[in-house]
Amino acid sequence: MSIEGVIFQRDVKQALLELALPYNDQQLAILEQFSNAFFKWNSIHNLSAITHYEDYLGVHLMDSLAVIAPLLQKVRLGLLPEDASIADLGTGGGFPGVLLAIFLPKMTFYLVDSIRKKTAFLEHIKGRLQLKNIHVIEQRIELFAKDYPLQMDATISRAFSELKHFVAYSKPLLKPNGLLFAMKSQKTDQELVDVQEDCMVLANEELKIPHLDAYRCLLTLQFMRKSQG
Repeated sequence: MSIEGVIFQRDVKQALLELALPYNDQQLAILEQFSNAFFKWNSIHNLSAITHYEDYLGVHLMDSLAVIAPLLQKVRLGLLPEDASIADLGTGGGFPGVLLAIFLPKMTFYLVDSIRKKTAFLEHIKGRLQLKNIHVIEQRIELFAKDYPLQMDATISRAFSELKHFVAYSKPLLKPNGLLFAMKSQKTDQELVDVQEDCMVLANEELKIPHLDAYRCLLTLQFMRKSQG
C-alpha cells in the first residue's frame, strides 16, 4: 500500500491544525515519506498490526504527534531543555520517537528496541530521511541503561502495559530532575498508587487525538531524588 499524497496532506494538515502544532512543508514531506516507507516495510516484515490507512493515521501518527504540545510546554516551564536528549523505550516502528524527531529537530532521540526487524527499519528511515537527531539502539532496555547511565533528560514510551515497569527502566537512565512521559490508553489512578513513593506526578493530561475515538492521556512524572546527605 502507498499513501495517496493529496489525501494524506489534507488529512495531516487538518489534524495538525486541531493539535495547534506548527509545521512546514519539509516536515510534511518527510512525514509522507516516512509513512510510505512504514507501509512498505510493514507489508513485508509485520512491524505493526495496523495495516489500514485510517487506523494508522489515528493510532500511530496522531497519537504520537499529540504529545508534542505537552513536551513543548515543559520546555517553556523550564522542566525540559530545548535541546533535550530523550529515550523512546520500546519504540517499535518509531512511534513516537521518529515523529517527535521530525517536529522537534533541536532535541535528540534514542530509539530503543531489541527486535532486529524494527531497528533495521529505523536505520533505513534515519538514512533515507537524513534524520541526524535520532540514534537507533538495538538493545534490551536494561543493557541500554548500563551504557547510558544518568544521561537522558527524559524518557518516553507507549510500550509498557504497567507504569511501574516504565518507571523502573527509566530510573537508571535519567539525569537528576529528569522527566518520564508515559503515553497511556487507560485511566491510571491505580497504577500511580504503585509508583508514588519514587515519583512526583507533574501532569496527567487527557489528550484529544484527531482520527482516534479512544481514551488517551500523557503522564509526566519526575523522580524524587534523595539528597546525598
